[in-house]
Amino acid sequence: MFYSAILSLCAVLCGTWNLKWYPSGRAEHRASERVEAANRADAAENVKNGLVARVGKGDGVVLFFQEMRDGDVFSNLVATIEWDGLRMASVSSFRERDNRLGWQQCGIASNLPVVDSGFSYWKRPRKVFPPRGYAYALLDGGEDGLIACYCIHLKSDYGATTDEIRRANREKREVCMEQLVAAAKKIKSPDGRPVKRILIGGDFNADPSAPRYGDERTAAILLEAGFKDGWAGVPGAERVTLPGSRRNPDRTLDFVYYRGFDACTLHVVDPEIPLSDHCMAWFRFE
Repeated sequence: MFYSAILSLCAVLCGTWNLKWYPSGRAEHRASERVEAANRADAAENVKNGLVARVGKGDGVVLFFQEMRDGDVFSNLVATIEWDGLRMASVSSFRERDNRLGWQQCGIASNLPVVDSGFSYWKRPRKVFPPRGYAYALLDGGEDGLIACYCIHLKSDYGATTDEIRRANREKREVCMEQLVAAAKKIKSPDGRPVKRILIGGDFNADPSAPRYGDERTAAILLEAGFKDGWAGVPGAERVTLPGSRRNPDRTLDFVYYRGFDACTLHVVDPEIPLSDHCMAWFRFE
């Protein structure tokens, strides 16, 4: 019954959320089980409320998450959401330079059948060293074909004190987009089927509409390759995913870019909750 519904799906509801050092809420810090259980419950409730409010009958669901400690906490989160058919499709296991497992993993959850999945580190061309990499999942979208999904968390400008550091961070983000565009050109299923629909979602850590990112080409590289921005046409005040502080204005750092779908028919931001400094963003692609 579930599988036949997926075969005739008419749209894909997609969400992306940076969970901020989930589940402890603090960098490189393991909180008590009580605290982490409460954070898991809050995260699951927020995601489930978003699904209940926006999912349509027969919709496929694809969720991108960033800043998770490891695959176990991601698996527990997906189970706690308790959404019919939703399961972990892919999760990264990025390691730090000293070979420790990093605490900022990326993951994809979906109710669509998983054809292939994994994760990859970014390559390091031109002596540019972007952190982490991407998680990917190739999903079976039924009669409309396969969907390649990439979850990313690009280098931030946090702690950047000089223009030189900011320029280096910008180049790291741009290099990552060049690599995703190259990957999208040759993606295919293990059995050789072509892939025409692609979703790239996550925390881009750059807002192309903000003056401070005016000379950055991260978004332009995707647009020139035929991808479209899920936020296209949405006023800035209605797509704030990182609410401002005394030092920084409101920004849109969380995106889903798409190719092969006809249109993005929904783009909305959840209210901020204490669990994370980012808001979860939702899109529907048809």
